[in-house]
Amino acid sequence: MTNRRWAVGSLVGAAAFTLILQVSAVRADYDLCAFRSGPKGPCSCKVAGDGPGQFTVVPRSHCRRAAKAVQGKSAGRRQDSNNSPADAPPPAERPNQAAAQANESLPSKGSASTIETGANPAPQSARLDEIRTRGKINCGVNEGLLGFSHRSGTGEWAGLDAEFCRAVAAAVFGDPEKVEFIPLDTTSRFEALTSGKVDVLSRNTTWTMSRETGLGVDFTGVFYFDGQSFMASEERGLVSAQQLAGATVCVQSATTSEANMAYYFALHEVRAETKTFQSRDALVKAYLAGECDAYTADRSSLFADRAGFEQPSRHAVLPEVISKEPLGPAVAAGDREWFQITRWVLAGLVNAEEVGLNREAAAGGSDLGGDAKRLVEGAGRSGEKLRLDPKWLRNVIASVGNYGEIFEANIGRSGALGMERGMNSLWKKGGILYAPPMW
Repeated sequence: MTNRRWAVGSLVGAAAFTLILQVSAVRADYDLCAFRSGPKGPCSCKVAGDGPGQFTVVPRSHCRRAAKAVQGKSAGRRQDSNNSPADAPPPAERPNQAAAQANESLPSKGSASTIETGANPAPQSARLDEIRTRGKINCGVNEGLLGFSHRSGTGEWAGLDAEFCRAVAAAVFGDPEKVEFIPLDTTSRFEALTSGKVDVLSRNTTWTMSRETGLGVDFTGVFYFDGQSFMASEERGLVSAQQLAGATVCVQSATTSEANMAYYFALHEVRAETKTFQSRDALVKAYLAGECDAYTADRSSLFADRAGFEQPSRHAVLPEVISKEPLGPAVAAGDREWFQITRWVLAGLVNAEEVGLNREAAAGGSDLGGDAKRLVEGAGRSGEKLRLDPKWLRNVIASVGNYGEIFEANIGRSGALGMERGMNSLWKKGGILYAPPMW
């Protein structure tokens, strides 16, 4: 009888041990177990074979065991780090102690570091007050660059950079025409900005670290991604800038183009004669007069110049792009509110194109929907902290259009330059144009 009982017990024990091994093996395949609908909800785990976002419902014991295991590990860590008993209650069960520790870490009410909730993160702008008193924005632009800032046949300023000035005016005044355009050459543009002669510089200017840290200016973003290249007469038959050895190559002084050209020629051992000109007008005239075999500038500028030549097809833009030229607006450093206004006007133009908010829809009387409504309302709530009208972004787009519309009308295929969007396409369409969200 004893032997029989022993045999039965052995069989039961073996079966139980086998079941434990099987259950353990199954549990080993479970991961991320949790009560996903609260403590009364089903327990689900990630099981081998589950796809992304899929979980399998399993017995509730898995979640209870997982919770105990986590609690045990936490208790062990508390005992190791604080020398407290392993069965000490978790922090969540000691709210008074946690609150006391949090209060101790806060500054006293009268201290200089007191956090004041509801404070405006952007102090009110002396520049904005001055602009509104004056009744217009003084905007520094190029003296004449087709597609960016130039006088049209009617005498009005047109171009990508000019439209940005109007966008800022629409945000500040609700009227895009409250702008005075002030043409500036390369040598005077930054002094005009820092001295207060202009409120914003929108003049195909490259954003660089040395300019921000050394000139007292802040760039508000990239309005056009450009790069430097060379143009030469088609008659020379050049297919590369590395063939410019022995040629006379001209460049405008006091620009990033001058330094970039010198670096490129030294790197590729191109021994060319170089000549500098203070103004762009003098540079182009020298090239057309034959004083320069080639000249260098941003590609957008070269295309703009060529479009204005009597015989554009007789001039070739060489394929090399020898630099990064992120062109964008700038303001004088030190006025955070004015800086933020110009920054978010630029971002608003890009975001409007992304959500499909165009000039026609913004100017219409119908209510907006979807992401366009979300963008305008989000920009309005934040814009009020900058003392802008709640509908400021809708006013901007109704006045000048979104980024894509401005690009197409001024330098795109419908404009004078006929340029492709290229890397200035939206990030969703293969380009690198991107703006931070505004909601």
